[in-house]
Amino acid sequence: NAIDAAVAAAAVLNVVEPHMTGAGGDMFAILWSAEEDRLIGLDASGKSGSKLDVQALIDAGEERVPGSGARSVTVPGALSGWNALLEQYGTLSIGEALEPAIRLAEEGIPGTPIIAQDWAGSVNGLRRDEGAAATFLIDGEAPKAGDWFRNPDLARTFTRIAEHGIETFYGGELGQEIVAGLDRLGGYLTVEDLRRHEFRWVEPLSVDYKGYTLYELPPAGQGIAALQMLKMLEGVDFSSMQHNSAEYLHTLIEAKKLAHADLARYVADPDHMDVRPESLLDPSYLAGRAALIDPTKAADRPDPGRLVTDSETIYLTVADQYGNMISFINSVYGYFGSRVVVPGTGLILQNRGGGFTMEEGH
Repeated sequence: NAIDAAVAAAAVLNVVEPHMTGAGGDMFAILWSAEEDRLIGLDASGKSGSKLDVQALIDAGEERVPGSGARSVTVPGALSGWNALLEQYGTLSIGEALEPAIRLAEEGIPGTPIIAQDWAGSVNGLRRDEGAAATFLIDGEAPKAGDWFRNPDLARTFTRIAEHGIETFYGGELGQEIVAGLDRLGGYLTVEDLRRHEFRWVEPLSVDYKGYTLYELPPAGQGIAALQMLKMLEGVDFSSMQHNSAEYLHTLIEAKKLAHADLARYVADPDHMDVRPESLLDPSYLAGRAALIDPTKAADRPDPGRLVTDSETIYLTVADQYGNMISFINSVYGYFGSRVVVPGTGLILQNRGGGFTMEEGH
């Protein structure tokens, strides 16, 4: 069904687009279950390592959490999400869904022009990590278009997961190897962090826009900003504007600035947000935000609203003959994530820690 296909495709993309996505990152999905006749959200993102010490970073002269390297690695949640989707709504086991990716990682794939171009831009970062260089560079350089690329280490990692289940990653033998490798590089993750990781089934947020209802996942994801933008623009008559004219683009961009100001201030780990997500979608609040859009002037850096209370990714969508549909995001955050591969795993680990703030009281 659609769920099987989405997970299998996500695993294959780990092989063919490793700079964008993979089991070393996080994943998010909105699923329409035909059998249950309802919309379901899944947030499979991980938390920071428990050894992270903000004061120690400050004392070391750091102004922010590092954007690459072992200290930027957070708990990868993607694999838990893949497995949850299959167990709850799929027909395949995790091992069966990983079979195409294992075969491609073993046999190899030819590089395509766009992916080769993206890959080449990350060479210097990959060279700084022994495991990353050994996995993703050929004679010290990125694969060129047409070059054959293999990742046998990733094939073995996926085979271990297929044989032993995701528990080998979340606190088992594979997870212990990854934590040990990060420890050698000063990382913050512990085996217990992996063991405690939990995905979350969540209720999607929605707004109505000109006769349609649009859905996004709630925080910590950033989809709420898209809903804010749409609602702010609901009263705009775009039919009177030429598509992609200065007036048209200016209106969209100004709404996006306002939504992203709120995003930066209010959206966080849902256990630690100081506002309710629904407050950010309150129609009167968003009408006030929309009133700040000046049709004749671009805002420099708008402030977040006052409430009453390098990133990269892949997107895929699948529908099937039974009426199931899934909207699926899987990301390692930046190009090649942290640019760290624990030798022998073939798995790039995400750098989502680089998005954290050290601002006191945030």
